[in-house]
Amino acid sequence: MPETKGKLRVSAVQYLNTKPIVYGLEKNRVSHRFELSYDIPSICSKKLLDQEADLALIPSIEYSRIRRTRSLNIVPDVAVVSHDEVNSVELFFNKNLSDMKRIAVDSSSRTSVALLEIILKEKYDIEPVLVPMNPDLSHMLKEADAALVIGDIALEQSGVMDNKLDLGEEWNDLTDGLPFVYSFWAGTQGALTHNDVKSLIDSRNTGVHNLSDIAGEYVNQNSSGRSPEFYVDYLTDNIQFKLGNDELNGLKEFYSYCYFFGMIEEIPELYFFEGA
Repeated sequence: MPETKGKLRVSAVQYLNTKPIVYGLEKNRVSHRFELSYDIPSICSKKLLDQEADLALIPSIEYSRIRRTRSLNIVPDVAVVSHDEVNSVELFFNKNLSDMKRIAVDSSSRTSVALLEIILKEKYDIEPVLVPMNPDLSHMLKEADAALVIGDIALEQSGVMDNKLDLGEEWNDLTDGLPFVYSFWAGTQGALTHNDVKSLIDSRNTGVHNLSDIAGEYVNQNSSGRSPEFYVDYLTDNIQFKLGNDELNGLKEFYSYCYFFGMIEEIPELYFFEGA
């Protein structure tokens, strides 16, 4: 059961692809002292920046931005990652890529928007205007030539629309096989103990061993018409949850591109909480 003293405020995301990370905490399968709240990724980052959270699951680009004003550490070995096709960070489009002038983007995660800009500039040599919109795919495609959507909304379009770019796959091709790190736990320097870090790693491990339960719960709560097996395959084949050396190399490459294109002011050093 959770500890009763010294609670830590935690801002997490409630997408399906983050469920394995928080599963052990949510279900009290591991001992912890975290008070969980759920937000969209950009709000998680804002709460951490504004000191309204001690720990947050942040889009990877936000680490660089927040570290300019606050000392942050990363929780080791836990992240939301793709090694190739991700199936939930997708650019859907109406016309040829070369003819795109205006792209509607779901700006709830600035990492995905930055990734899109990198791919369009570096691989396709185009710079369309990016217009933030609410993540309503049909409306976005009426108002723009293409639409960037992420998370569960993008996943539910799998197999529905043929005209799309999968940004995980595009990154893998651009970088000769590097993984892409979408988000990870980051917290105020000194906020987490060794046991806190262990709880977060144990929570992830518990979630990875209970993907069938996670998928079953998701199907019960959403009327997608898909089977639990579809979501188990997604959480197994498209998404990984470890932050190892290959993933860190991919993260550093992403920061290098962001710096080159002026999206961040410096390439950040990566500082970690002491591992479990």
